[in-house]
Formats: sequence, structure tokens, C-alpha cells
Amino acid sequence: MEKTDLRIVKTLHQIDRALLDGLKACPFQKITVDMLCKSAMINRSTFYKYYLDKYDLLDKYLSRILDEFQENMNAAFINADPSHIHDLYYIKNFEAALKYIAKYRETYQILWNASIDRKIYNEMTQIVHDNILSAFERQPQPSSQKKKYADLYAFLFASNMMSLLQWWFEYYDTVTMKEVKEIMTDNMHHGLFKTFKTLMEKNQPDC
Repeated sequence: MEKTDLRIVKTLHQIDRALLDGLKACPFQKITVDMLCKSAMINRSTFYKYYLDKYDLLDKYLSRILDEFQENMNAAFINADPSHIHDLYYIKNFEAALKYIAKYRETYQILWNASIDRKIYNEMTQIVHDNILSAFERQPQPSSQKKKYADLYAFLFASNMMSLLQWWFEYYDTVTMKEVKEIMTDNMHHGLFKTFKTLMEKNQPDC
């Protein structure tokens, strides 16, 4: 039976959901296969048909989540430099990435706070960093000096972007995707402090 069989897809989704619910409720070490099976409404034999144990499940799930995140970040940062940041092509790519990120907001929040041996927030930050650096290195013959500062720029931007996403999720009901997109592009084009100053001035209460 192919893995594209809808019954299999549904079962795997139920197992994924059980894992997330478990990570939201307690440390991974306290999660058992029995707990996962009960939550997913499957029997143990069904679980072991797809996974060796709970560690295999976690590793494969995290790999899939991070691979999909990286794929969307690849598309978002094709033109990852200040001279292109307000180009329509870049903005559309970044907007598509934001839509994807918003779709998985709950998943990311659970994984960022989960009691597991890996720091998923840090891994995602590294993915953004590597994608920006890769975009820079596609430019013709970058010097070693430029590479050094590009690495710093990629680190600062990745940290800034992930902090912005974390903030967005916290105020999700009152902050629009459009505002997040504008903050990010303005950060890259004008710099963090000027963007912050502009936001504060814009949001001053009327006298």
C-alpha cells in the first residue's frame, strides 16, 4: 500500500498531532508510545509499522518540519540584500514565506518551548542565516573580507527575523501579516533603530 493512501496519510497525521499534543503537555522523556497511540487512536502495531520508537518519530518529524521551513526560506531569500529588499519579486517571495509560517504557528510555538534535547528555535535561526549567506555567495567572486561581514549580516538578520516571528506569534490577534512584512523589509532597508523609531512615532497616542 502506497504512503499516499489517504488512510495512511490520516494515520501519520494523527501520530504527528499526538506527538505535538504530548510535547505541549509534558517533557518528551515522559511521553510513551502507549500515550501516543491512545492520543492518535491507533494500536501499537500501527505505530511500529511506521516508527521504530518515539525517538525515531521525533527525529523524523523534526527533520520534515525543518526541511519544509528551509525550503520556504530558500524561496524567500533569493534576493537577500538591501539593494533588492523592496523589489516586488522579493516582497512576493517573502510574503509567501510568511503565509507558510503563519500556517504552522502553533507547531513552531510548541517545538520552540518543548522539553527536548534539541533547540528548534536556534536551528531555524541557523537555517535563515545559512540561506542568506548562500544567497550572498552566489554573487560573483565575493572576497574573503566581504564573506566575513556577510556572515555577520546573516547572523544579525536571522536573529532579528526569528525575534520578529516570536513577537508576531505573541501578538498574533492584533498584528497583521502586512505589518510584519513591512517591519522586516524596513529593517533590512533602513536598519533596526530607524524602523523602531518610525513605529513608535506612528503609534503615539493622539493628544
